[in-house]
Amino acid sequence: MDRKFSVPEIPLLGPIRIAPNVHQVRALIARVTVLTARDGVVLIDAGSRGSLPAIKAGLSLLGVSLEQVRLIALTHSHPDHAGGLAELAEATPAQVAIHHTEADIVSGDKPAPSFLRRERLPQVPSAVSFINSPPVEVSHPLKDGDYLPEIDGVRAIHTPGHTPGSTCYYVESAKAIVVGDALQYRFRKLQQSSWFFTRDPEQARQSLAKLLDVDFTTICFSHFPPIKENGRELLAEFLQNWQT
Repeated sequence: MDRKFSVPEIPLLGPIRIAPNVHQVRALIARVTVLTARDGVVLIDAGSRGSLPAIKAGLSLLGVSLEQVRLIALTHSHPDHAGGLAELAEATPAQVAIHHTEADIVSGDKPAPSFLRRERLPQVPSAVSFINSPPVEVSHPLKDGDYLPEIDGVRAIHTPGHTPGSTCYYVESAKAIVVGDALQYRFRKLQQSSWFFTRDPEQARQSLAKLLDVDFTTICFSHFPPIKENGRELLAEFLQNWQT
């Protein structure tokens, strides 16, 4: 495949342009990041169950079809990011990548843990099974520092804490970090991942320092508008203020 991807006039709720080949489309609950390359498309996250129509519509506005999706890389296995994985994987020829510590959860070889910090909070089994994706084979169990297949220059940065396998993705050409839920951006301020949904808040905070090892300007969140300028400086200031 050798084609150019261009963004037409987009309505207010259409895709968000991050860089020429990096966009975010709205799924149910969480956003999905779209990386377009000469030979296909990589999606970061899959939204919650029922997100397929929204993702398909967003891709269509980018001039992209589901048949062009070659890889779905997950930031973590929580249902608002991976709940829509099975339907998306079935509708595309895509393989699946996630950090190896959560690969067994996605493949169904290990029960999905609570997405709440407190394991002892009551859960309704039928509700849990409904919001989580049916099992999907993981073709690429990732390690810290691995580069994604199917696209050049996208590196996995393991940032455990929100979940054991929580992973950010560094898009080198765009100088952008896709952080999943490792960070929040509320009231124009960076914040740590939500305490209520984070397994180990202290580990999550410490993990963020790893992001400063790469050169980025843009931060792409799953539930908030992106920071398109001075992202690294803002993160460094945020972490410095936390330590003092």
